[in-house]
Amino acid sequence: MIKLAESRNYIITSEYETVNLEIKNRNQTIIIGDFYGDPCVALISEDETFCLVGGEGIIIYYLQDPFSEYQRNVSSKQWKEWGRDENTIWVENIQQIDLEFIEVTTDSGKNIMLKV
Repeated sequence: MIKLAESRNYIITSEYETVNLEIKNRNQTIIIGDFYGDPCVALISEDETFCLVGGEGIIIYYLQDPFSEYQRNVSSKQWKEWGRDENTIWVENIQQIDLEFIEVTTDSGKNIMLKV
């Protein structure tokens, strides 16, 4: 198991293409994503309202109850996906710019701003 990110209340780990979120104060772990190939980067927002995991595109997961487990090809208010369709974007890095925007660096070196 690889730790990708940690904050005061959460830990993001990956193992065999699956991404897990540990909710520390509940002693609970849920699946928040799966990736073709392993994810390479994760980020928990400064205010702990969302997290992002990148590799084969990005999954933005909102840190709020009911903490539903991620399911591929399912629409949910708990998460959204970017660059994970027929036009896959391979993510190298993600950085939080402020509480609304992130900057994504792709494997081609291109930087893209996304609204969370």
